[in-house]
Amino acid sequence: MVVLGINGGHNVSAALIKDGAVVACASEERFTRKKNDEGYPRESIEFVLNKAAVSPEQCDVVVYGGLWQDPIQTKIKRVARFTIKDYIREMHEYWKPVLLENKSSLFWENLQNEPRFSDPSGMHYNFDFLKDTPKEKWNEAFQKEQRSVLFRHIGVPSDKVFFVDHHKAHAYYAYFASPIDRSKKTAVVTADSWGDDCNATISVAQGNIIREVHRTTMCHIARIYKWMTLILAFKPHEHEYKVMGLAPYAKEYIKKPAYQIFKETLVVDGLDFKWKNKPPDMYFYFKEKFEKEAIRFDGIAGGLQQWAEELTAEWITNILKELGVDRLVFSGGLSMNVKINKVLADLPGVKDFFVPPSGGDESVCMGAAFIVAQKKDNIRPLIYAYLGSSPGNDEVEEALKEYDAFKKFTVVRNPSPDAIAELLVNGSVIARCAGDMEFGARALGNRSILCDPSKWENVRKINEKIKFRDFWMPFTPTILSERAKEYLVNPKNLKAPFMTVAFDTTELARRHLAAAVHPYDFTIRPQVLEEEINPEYYSIIKAFERKTGIGGMLNTSLNLHGMPIVRTASDALYTFVNSGLDGLLLPGVLILKKL
Repeated sequence: MVVLGINGGHNVSAALIKDGAVVACASEERFTRKKNDEGYPRESIEFVLNKAAVSPEQCDVVVYGGLWQDPIQTKIKRVARFTIKDYIREMHEYWKPVLLENKSSLFWENLQNEPRFSDPSGMHYNFDFLKDTPKEKWNEAFQKEQRSVLFRHIGVPSDKVFFVDHHKAHAYYAYFASPIDRSKKTAVVTADSWGDDCNATISVAQGNIIREVHRTTMCHIARIYKWMTLILAFKPHEHEYKVMGLAPYAKEYIKKPAYQIFKETLVVDGLDFKWKNKPPDMYFYFKEKFEKEAIRFDGIAGGLQQWAEELTAEWITNILKELGVDRLVFSGGLSMNVKINKVLADLPGVKDFFVPPSGGDESVCMGAAFIVAQKKDNIRPLIYAYLGSSPGNDEVEEALKEYDAFKKFTVVRNPSPDAIAELLVNGSVIARCAGDMEFGARALGNRSILCDPSKWENVRKINEKIKFRDFWMPFTPTILSERAKEYLVNPKNLKAPFMTVAFDTTELARRHLAAAVHPYDFTIRPQVLEEEINPEYYSIIKAFERKTGIGGMLNTSLNLHGMPIVRTASDALYTFVNSGLDGLLLPGVLILKKL
């Protein structure tokens, strides 16, 4: 069976499932170079069909992950186009009058007329139905347009196009993408800010059957985290990881007042949540409280993270007890918080725990496809996340010409792993754009920036000259699987191939991986790499190990700050030219800046 899955919300993406296996998956932002792009994932759809060598008429089903989607927010590409100032403006011009002053607001209507939000490029949908369709009929009209655009684009008839529940897609992704023992009962939990009138579900799964036992609109952890991100002047939907990275720096006395404020709001109630004191809104209420207590920025981050960890842990503990299981898989936007995942992994009631790659909405396309495909095929778990495009020889040569590389740089043909490792040992920072691009938010060696993880000075070099990122943010390592026990405190031997769970570290790790360990709490969110998963990347780290005794590599995504991870050789060369990278490794070619 051939199923094309589509995420049509923010972070739009497409996946192709063939005979139970994920053949290809990619996010539209990698093609358009617009971070968190929204709308119709035209380029992603064309890519996954081409990679799978499948024609549109061979697709048995096309399925959207989501039963409801706001056409106005899609039309203006809110998540992709909004700046921090826009989100603050939304608070003052929409939420404050509507929630706190009992007034109406024309904020969304006015926004559509502003040039920055009325630009139709890259949209592909026709939103004329908004002019004369009653609001209660918008969803029906939008689904009709979504079917129409698929027919206009690739000729798929409307009777092949279906829509499935957002959180059901998250649940199917959590379960079927995870390499767990499906013969044993497993708790499947989803949690995010919102999707199809829901923000969390609880299911129990065994074999090929997932049975939902509870869903709620009261799991506001991710929603509160999102708006606290804005209070700290970071961008919601994008910078929550910065808040998580900042949190460990807060001293107990600094974070305690913020923690107490959060603790007086949402609490666990069995398998659900309830308000202890319900805030009238989720921005001004907290902002006023923080200002009244003069709580510092790091205190807000630290108190928020502690509260979120404790609340989620209590909820999950209740779930495992109620279901009588000790195995857990997790997806949805909240699963992107690797420190929450660490707490869940450490729970005494958890024997096995897995979080598949990038559980945000970009993975909904895969989960939606699993819902359909599992009815006929046995779904194979994701053993690796290398599901994107690969730069071919012609592409590489064209990019070299485009950037006049032979004149401007030193170009080395077919460099050996030993030669690359020697550069890394000598302090060079080398980017790698080779092999199939990773799906999701985390680079796993094929679109990565690499350097010696033992040299703390590399942190400053990457922050200041390459990534231009916030000084407090930790980097992360790729660790050779045979060395994982020397570096990770992992008594349950949990699998960690996708940088989705944080771990405590050993003393050896704090020496060997000093630049890739959180500088305050000494945790890491590793990619534990097995040779057969990515032999070429593995060979570089292995060569580095032979020279240094260190079985890991600092690995951060190959992109400039605020831009999507690179896709093509040309994207990679652009990043190389416009940053302080010392070298760039493309298939068969190493490019070095001249001294």
